[in-house]
Amino acid sequence: MPEEFYQFSDVTYERLDAAGITPMSVLDVLHGGGFQVRRHLGAALQIAGQDRTGAWIGVALIERGGDDHYIVTGARRLDNNEINAITRMKGDQP
Repeated sequence: MPEEFYQFSDVTYERLDAAGITPMSVLDVLHGGGFQVRRHLGAALQIAGQDRTGAWIGVALIERGGDDHYIVTGARRLDNNEINAITRMKGDQP
């Protein structure tokens, strides 16, 4: 996979604060190396993964400034149904 670059803006920080998610948790999801679920639709990218505390977080990004350069537009904690679906994808649950 090519190297991706992620950028935060003032709006990003405001949205993360409103959602109760730290920038470090977002970086954990983006760079943590754990299991990720990725969905890339045109210029939009969604990545779900766990932060260092084990919380499942979904991060929304928009491609900007060329291939593989993204601005983080927001993040949220995943609900139980989403976490269960990911757990099944990982094969951790029948």
